[in-house]
Amino acid sequence: MSRSEVSPFSQEDFLALGENQIVYRRRFTGKQLKAMYPEAKNAPEAAQFEALYSADGTPVLITDDHAAVLNWLQETGHDMAVRH
Repeated sequence: MSRSEVSPFSQEDFLALGENQIVYRRRFTGKQLKAMYPEAKNAPEAAQFEALYSADGTPVLITDDHAAVLNWLQETGHDMAVRH
């Protein structure tokens, strides 16, 4: 599709394609976490965090424990794919 063509999906339709089926992971520091989520104001700035987000960008898990991420994936039946 060229840039001038219109997508057959609205942004909401596109985001809903993977809802409840696809999550993506992001890593960030406590400092970044506090900038994104003010309610995390007590997070240690140097700590490392991982978050899982649904396809529409809604956070489903934020943790400083990688095992928690793996447990959540296993419990919900999600598989992890690596993007290079």
